[in-house]
Amino acid sequence: MNIINKNYLGVGLVGLAIIVLWTFGVPEWNRISLLKDAVEEREGILSARESILTKIEDLNKQYRERTSDVARISSIVPGTKGTAELVSTIEAITQQTGLQLVEITIGGDGNKQQEPQTMSVELGLAGTYPSLTAFLDLAEKNLRIIDIFEINISQTVTTETQTALNFRIKANVYYLNVK
Repeated sequence: MNIINKNYLGVGLVGLAIIVLWTFGVPEWNRISLLKDAVEEREGILSARESILTKIEDLNKQYRERTSDVARISSIVPGTKGTAELVSTIEAITQQTGLQLVEITIGGDGNKQQEPQTMSVELGLAGTYPSLTAFLDLAEKNLRIIDIFEINISQTVTTETQTALNFRIKANVYYLNVK
């Protein structure tokens, strides 16, 4: 083989190598670049998810640490209306104080968007003034919050010597709208 043929063969092999590199190498290079970008994107998503999971774990840990507080708040402001429970509580308080429960009216809800939800309660009671103060004391010490905002007192004569007092109490009771 002479020198010119060797040069042509070398140039041909170099050209063939360039063509093979161009047809197979460059697309593979581009694919690897795209895969690197995809890996970086996935790593970003993975780190975001890991940070979210650590935040959730921290919240669960805080919730577990404050379970007693959550239980106390749930007992003060229950997760349901609990109308029957409220009526029985008011009836028990009136029986303990010696007041006579004449009437109880439970009103509708206020703003459904607002938390906590409120339920209006109007009570008609009959009894003596010391019984009323005992009722207010027990309502204040009750586990569920009863927000008494208005008391009207009227007098009725039952006999010539006895005078009975009628009380009209308006209050709000609170509950959470647990979904």
